[in-house]
Amino acid sequence: MFFKIHPRFKIKTPIGSYNPDWAVFLEKDGEQKLYFVLETKGTTSLFDLRSPERLKIHCGKEHFNALADGIQISEEPVKDWKEFKVRI
Repeated sequence: MFFKIHPRFKIKTPIGSYNPDWAVFLEKDGEQKLYFVLETKGTTSLFDLRSPERLKIHCGKEHFNALADGIQISEEPVKDWKEFKVRI
């Protein structure tokens, strides 16, 4: 199940409010997993992003890690669903 996260869903971070892009819930190898995709960018390299974008990705990842109980967090930017699906 793929879903876009509503713009009203905000995470408070030290650098301001942040809204993750989308999430996907799927079953793989008999195990259910929830992936929060924090940023969809035109690159898969964090080094290609501006510092504020890298910090937002880091803060979003840490937020979900603090809440996680077996939740898989995607910490890197992705180009699109097809590209992400191949990596998981």
